Amino acid sequence: MQGLKSGALLRHETYRIEKILGQGGFGITYLATDLALDRLVAIKEFFPKDYCDRVGDTSHITLGTSSSTEFVSRLKAKFLKEARNIAKLDHPGIIKIHAAFEENNTAYYVMDYIKGESLSDKVKRQGPLSLEVALKYIEGIGSALEYIHTKHINHLDLKPANVMVRESDDIPILIDFGLSKQYDLDGNQTSTTPTGISHGFAPLEQYNDGGVKEFSPQTDIYSLAATLYYLVSGIVPPYATKMIEDGIQFPPSFPQSLIQAISIGMASARKNRYSSVTLFLNALDGEDESTEFTEAANGQEVAPSEPTIQNTSSSPKTASRKSHRSNRFLWIALIVVGIVVSVGGPSLLVKSCDRTPDSNNEDTALPADSVVAVEEAKVVEVVQNRTLSTALGECSYSGEVDENGKPNGHGVAVWTKGDGKKYDGEWVNGNMDGQTTYTQRSGDTFVGTFKNNRYHQGRYTIISSGEYFEGTFKNGQPDKGNWYNKNGKKL
Repeated sequence: MQGLKSGALLRHETYRIEKILGQGGFGITYLATDLALDRLVAIKEFFPKDYCDRVGDTSHITLGTSSSTEFVSRLKAKFLKEARNIAKLDHPGIIKIHAAFEENNTAYYVMDYIKGESLSDKVKRQGPLSLEVALKYIEGIGSALEYIHTKHINHLDLKPANVMVRESDDIPILIDFGLSKQYDLDGNQTSTTPTGISHGFAPLEQYNDGGVKEFSPQTDIYSLAATLYYLVSGIVPPYATKMIEDGIQFPPSFPQSLIQAISIGMASARKNRYSSVTLFLNALDGEDESTEFTEAANGQEVAPSEPTIQNTSSSPKTASRKSHRSNRFLWIALIVVGIVVSVGGPSLLVKSCDRTPDSNNEDTALPADSVVAVEEAKVVEVVQNRTLSTALGECSYSGEVDENGKPNGHGVAVWTKGDGKKYDGEWVNGNMDGQTTYTQRSGDTFVGTFKNNRYHQGRYTIISSGEYFEGTFKNGQPDKGNWYNKNGKKL
């Protein structure tokens, strides 16, 4: 691949090329000097190596054949569009783009120059990182991913080589959005950037023709979990296609909480992964910060109904930690959701695990690969606004159903009679089972997993106070985890 020569000038002599920093299938990245501001910057040049060539010793680019002109022009337009979209992002963990322009029959965009090294180079230089250091980087990257996910953007190329660690403050910066995609509010892609696969860090769905066509935070979560595995082990994870048969081997030094979090984050089936980066990051803290609730709320199972939530924002600041816990269990007696166990729920066959869970806790979370088989009916059609009877009563359902007309797969249920409860997630044989977002009439939300029509693992947020519980649930009530205030401070 022919790059620009040192000393070459761009953008009306605004930028001077110093050297090549890196190159890939669709572009070349240079170190350059912004002559107007007298500072170093990085410049990425659109250069699809299979279609382009450089004219002699000049900076001008030509296309290999006339038939490829239209195709490359479309790619170039998308290159510029994506650059402009990324330029709108404002997060300390995301590379800053300052300008985009066309020149030399191609396109360029100008970014911050990050003096430092990639996470890939860091591990190659010094070997596997300590768990403490690795988690610090993963938390920083995770924050950047959470931010772009709120914008309905998938990065789709997260890997250690695409995370730069800034030398001045040791902050990880997410770079190279060349494969990223923008999606609308319905989850449909609005950009068709080139597809690519970073083996070991790309999940199975990226191997499909056309890549990931629907918005999926779980796709980036897979890559984040794979990156953590690499940072701590120094080993590139197996290809996703190999993971199906062989799984992944963990070094003996890995703590069980880390094994569990990575196993779920890298589950082959997208629906079996964490539904948000926050849930993944919190799972990594589980071993050190989890607190087992020893107090239990009295009362019997609640019939399906909307609970009344007590606003605790006026609670005295001087209240003891124990009183906070007691108040939270009063709330839980009220927020149990009214989800009851239905007869004949899905049957799970699980293999043993290297830990000893509470024998009384039937809902103890297990790694994703512990699920050997799920007895479920086959999805045969997709319905819209069908009235169905569920564990929470009659609802309007849109989504996948089995041959018996029961919800099976992904679907959205909105309960009728003016209730307003909404379940948007996975179903098995007519039961709410899997990743979901559940919203109550009050506005309280649960994001995580259901099991047998009940909360299983995730975050429950009380809308009136902003306080939330993060962890596992037993019989629909908090079991192991922590309560936090609206600012994320543990109560």
